[in-house]
Amino acid sequence: MRILIAEDDEPLRTLLMVFLSDMGHQARSAENGTGLVEMALAERPDLIITDLHMPEMAGDSMIAMIDIYPDLSGIPVIIVTGATEAEIADMGIPRGIKILPKPFDFDKITAAINAINAV
Repeated sequence: MRILIAEDDEPLRTLLMVFLSDMGHQARSAENGTGLVEMALAERPDLIITDLHMPEMAGDSMIAMIDIYPDLSGIPVIIVTGATEAEIADMGIPRGIKILPKPFDFDKITAAINAINAV
């Protein structure tokens, strides 16, 4: 599976990259939503994993931007965030997007990816 990651925390981004690569996925990353949208347009991924709070373009704006492009609309998204439930509710995140709290649990990320693969 081709997975793009948007995460501004470099150690966490690297950890996710290594974890996903060890699972056999092709993982690439960007440090913000702007970089991820550019990468997604160049190479339509199978899945996007994103943080919400990032500089330049936050995760909620990136998700809205992706939905504008017909070639990217419909790509599954998993949000891994330290945002509170109230913050997430205020962002208007579309239904159906899996949201996992930080600190994240590798078993939950694996389960979320497997659920997407099963669809």
